[in-house]
Amino acid sequence: MSVGEFLKPWIPHLTPYKAGVTLPGLVKLASNENNWGPSPKVVEALKGAAVDVYRYPYKDEEVRSAVAKYAGVSVDNVVLGNGSDELIDLILKAFRGPALSFNPSFSEYRIISQTLGTEFWEVDLLPDFSLPVENFGKIGGKANIIFVATPNNPTGGVVSQKDLVSILKLGKITVVDEAYFEFCGETIVPLIKKHPNLIVLRTLSKAFGLAGLRIGYAVSNPEIIACLMAAKPPFNINYLAAEAALAALADIPYMKKTTGAIIRDRPRLMRGLSECFTAYPSEANFVFADVSPLTAEEAYRFFVGKGFVVRSFGRFPNFGGEYIRVTVGTTDETSGFLKVLDGLRRSRKQRQH
Repeated sequence: MSVGEFLKPWIPHLTPYKAGVTLPGLVKLASNENNWGPSPKVVEALKGAAVDVYRYPYKDEEVRSAVAKYAGVSVDNVVLGNGSDELIDLILKAFRGPALSFNPSFSEYRIISQTLGTEFWEVDLLPDFSLPVENFGKIGGKANIIFVATPNNPTGGVVSQKDLVSILKLGKITVVDEAYFEFCGETIVPLIKKHPNLIVLRTLSKAFGLAGLRIGYAVSNPEIIACLMAAKPPFNINYLAAEAALAALADIPYMKKTTGAIIRDRPRLMRGLSECFTAYPSEANFVFADVSPLTAEEAYRFFVGKGFVVRSFGRFPNFGGEYIRVTVGTTDETSGFLKVLDGLRRSRKQRQH
């Protein structure tokens, strides 16, 4: 028997998602996690809930209510997902393609589309990594699902509300991924009533520090939410994730305190990277940089040798340069990373003399 006889023909050609590397003992600045960690209330809630993990999850409605209150919408505007990844998967299962996004952006839009056999298109960003609105709109008119990440991962740039509205007016299912909303403060959620084709994705992985528990949510009109609820598997939010989400959403001041520290430290990281490389403005919890003439892998190995793990992307199709992404860690972690950058800058200056 050959497995290939039974495989869908496109599966052997898929390239799986490549996650940021975790190396024990090193400071991880590779996956846009909140290195300040979750609220102490989350830790206490998890300790108390651990003895009940023999039960199937049953607090989805309670979590939906807490999310709705936080997002300023009604419960019937919210569906929960096992991270944003599952919500992307649900959207692509529920709605017909082709799907469209831009390059570079979050690779799961492409990977999940291709896994499900959905035709997927990309429009290259401009050389400064801003959105070519007119060209994107022309191709978007031929797609059925449009994914727009703002702030964009991995570049950190924001798509203006004006440009988002112009995309929404194409009348396609438009998914605005606000995974980094808490680091920029700009949201399009209030427009779900005016634009019934709008779906907004968010996550508790970043600002709330729950990346290891996998919990995200989508906000949209009740009709779309009902479709996604019908398509999702049962018990998709595990028992501990639900408890953690409730505790995190009950401690918004802690989240604002840690995101505030990250926002304050972000310009420091931007300046430090700019002194050695070409860094790009970011409204997220990371900074994107072109490290050429080094390769991204050379930069990665250099920083690992200094005790820091960054994300190596290398080259993107149709773009020059060699790219890495660096998470804004805690203030102490950022200060340590800046010392490494300063040392690199000084050694380069000495070689030039």
